[in-house]
Amino acid sequence: MSNNISFKDVFIKGAVIYNPVLIQLVGLCPVVAASTTLARAAMLSAVLCIELIVTCVISSAFLKKIPRWVRVPLYIIIGAAIICPLLWYVETQTLLNLSLGMKIFVPLIAVNSMTAVHCEQFSVKNSVKLSLYDAAAAGIGASFIFIIVGAVRELLGYSTVGGIAVNLPITFKGMALPFGCLILLGFLAAGLKAFVARVYPEDSENGEPEIKPVTQASEDYSQEATEVELFDEFWTESVEEEKPDIPVPEAPSAEKDEPKFSTAEEIDELLKSLGIDIDIKGDKQ
Repeated sequence: MSNNISFKDVFIKGAVIYNPVLIQLVGLCPVVAASTTLARAAMLSAVLCIELIVTCVISSAFLKKIPRWVRVPLYIIIGAAIICPLLWYVETQTLLNLSLGMKIFVPLIAVNSMTAVHCEQFSVKNSVKLSLYDAAAAGIGASFIFIIVGAVRELLGYSTVGGIAVNLPITFKGMALPFGCLILLGFLAAGLKAFVARVYPEDSENGEPEIKPVTQASEDYSQEATEVELFDEFWTESVEEEKPDIPVPEAPSAEKDEPKFSTAEEIDELLKSLGIDIDIKGDKQ
């Protein structure tokens, strides 16, 4: 891919048209389980952006020549090496009191499939500059959804925004639960689809370009590929099964069990051994 691509072009596709949360459907676990307030959503967004950008840049700079079956676990190791010190610093060196949910789901960002998808699909096939653009666009797009979801859930569920009371006449406690977040994400995804169809019709469902399979040798950034297709391509290969040639035993011939007689003398001797004399006539036989 050419290095002359601007950040605006990468941003429009990575953050809007193919938003990682609403379109590619990755990173749903943290946003559903932990982004119940604006503050939590902002922290998740910051950690996600840092981890995604650093991991993608390292992958583009150092992991291109490493086999794919080794690279994918390395993405998780690099992400954990970034997030764990950040979590330790927040817990010990700041005044922020993280809830149990944040302590669980912040480290889980390290194993988020969003990082593996962008590292394997784009970073290891392009320059460090373009990998930085792509990671920043995906991080901003995901963070935007995180913050919107956190603010709406806090407003409707607790009648506060950023900890400041708004005093709504009615609250919906279900918005603080996972099913409320999923409903909100459904409306946001529908709205984004309608926006893309209106503003970018060539990239909408009616004008979607042909999807090319992502291969190791391919230099195309096929963001249209779904997460399931990508991971199927990660771990499966088309191998032709060779069936061994098993010799089939021949059925025993019935002729082998039957005695064969070539001359009349042999037949006479057999009958005489049985007490039958064909020369005797009448009642003596």
